Amino acid sequence: MTDASGPLERPPSDPDTWVRTHRATYERMALDYARRIDDYAAADEAERFTRLAAPSPWAGPRILDAGCGPGRDAALLRLAGAEVVGLDLARAMLREARRLDDQGHLCQGDLRRLPFPSGAFDALWCFAALGHLPPSAIPHALTEFHRVLNNGWLYIVVRQGAGVRTTSWQGSLPRHFTDLTPEALTAALHTANFTIHQQNTWPAPNQTPWLHTIARSG
Repeated sequence: MTDASGPLERPPSDPDTWVRTHRATYERMALDYARRIDDYAAADEAERFTRLAAPSPWAGPRILDAGCGPGRDAALLRLAGAEVVGLDLARAMLREARRLDDQGHLCQGDLRRLPFPSGAFDALWCFAALGHLPPSAIPHALTEFHRVLNNGWLYIVVRQGAGVRTTSWQGSLPRHFTDLTPEALTAALHTANFTIHQQNTWPAPNQTPWLHTIARSG
């Protein structure tokens, strides 16, 4: 995935402005992003997580892909046997997801205010999406994740680091990220009433460390 750092404006201090800025960027870059993305392929992870989250040996889990982007992971989860709902803030990303898998269930929404009833899902998959939020909004999102899970499983991947990072897509579209240390993510998950099941660090193809965590709501 091509991305470039540069002398961009500082991230907005207001969380709503941050999220609106990010949405505007992803609305414009969705088609190019879907064509060029070369992130870690999560097929094996999707299959293992689907098995873990299954409510019984005879029924696949209902999984929310929170921040589904162009729908790659949602399609992998569905192929692994899950009933999947893909959620993204950018309509353009949802259009790309529809092109990839026209059988998938898709919904527009904000990670901070999920448009689903409490206990609606057996599991929630959030691959590299939580870090799109400002630091102050991450606890709200994790609380929402817990709310929509029915004593369920959470799969979450964030870039490992500390603090806010600004990049640009193709040198012009600003993107702001929050990177998290293992300690910070663990503390935030515990505050949201999640119990850590597994946590480790692994590199993406560009050798950037990513923090991989599986937790359970309780």
